[in-house]
Amino acid sequence: MKITPEHNGTKWMLICLGVFLLVFLAIGCAERNNIDQSTIDNQSEVNSSGETISTEPEHSLALSDMSVKITSQGHVATFQLYDTVAAKELYEQLPLELDLTNFRDAQWMFYPPNKLNVTAQEAYHDGKKGELSYYEPWGDVFMLYEDFYAGDEMHRLGICLTGIDEIANMSGSMQIEKDEINQEAEETKMQISVQANGNTTIFELNDGKAAKELYEQLPLTVDVEDFSNDEKIFYPPKKLDTTNTPMANAKSGTLAYYAPWGDVVMFYQKFGSAGGLYELGNVVSGGEHIKNMSGTILIEKA
Repeated sequence: MKITPEHNGTKWMLICLGVFLLVFLAIGCAERNNIDQSTIDNQSEVNSSGETISTEPEHSLALSDMSVKITSQGHVATFQLYDTVAAKELYEQLPLELDLTNFRDAQWMFYPPNKLNVTAQEAYHDGKKGELSYYEPWGDVFMLYEDFYAGDEMHRLGICLTGIDEIANMSGSMQIEKDEINQEAEETKMQISVQANGNTTIFELNDGKAAKELYEQLPLTVDVEDFSNDEKIFYPPKKLDTTNTPMANAKSGTLAYYAPWGDVVMFYQKFGSAGGLYELGNVVSGGEHIKNMSGTILIEKA
């Protein structure tokens, strides 16, 4: 059958209409996808109660050169205090002999004679074993010997340096005093703090030349990176001299230097040894935070 020009015109109109509908549907699907993704993004910032969750990292606190010793029933624990108003006010009240009260089988608490002044900056703690904190509503200082929970009215005072497993065995009365002997000993040690995501991890460095050169470069603000499934790494501005530096047999908490790449490595799982891997030191406290480090970190002399 011969097709007339009129039939040709109708055919082309139908084809154009079909193409237009396909384009319209494609645009609609793209917009739907954008809306759905926006909804997902918004929901990711809302918790189950409908409250907005802040994506900003918690504020980090610097450690001071103040340390205290707590003794009870022959058990001793030492704590390094943060550089905060409340920590300084507690330190100024020492020495003290006070009664301990247990709370929920997770902490020992005591009441200093004078309440401590706190700031919003200090109103956070991780709720982890070994923390020394202050609960403003009750006016008590408490030591955690089990993981507890974090709360905005719990103000960080310090972290445990030694005797973390001794805290649970304390009871009755206790003595808290300035640990001046420990402070003198600490002056001969090189310790660094790594602050990331509102958490602080302390490493004690060895006497190797590489560790000393890293220490001399501080403070540093650098990006931390994931590597493999057992370590976090960062790159100091200057490479380190590994003369007189021991080879590493890395375990969880080891701080090391991988000379071929020039990166510092923080291990959160056992690794072992490798060519070019040198030990810089080991974790003192906060090792549980290494695995979750991300973004920009601050490294300072502790």
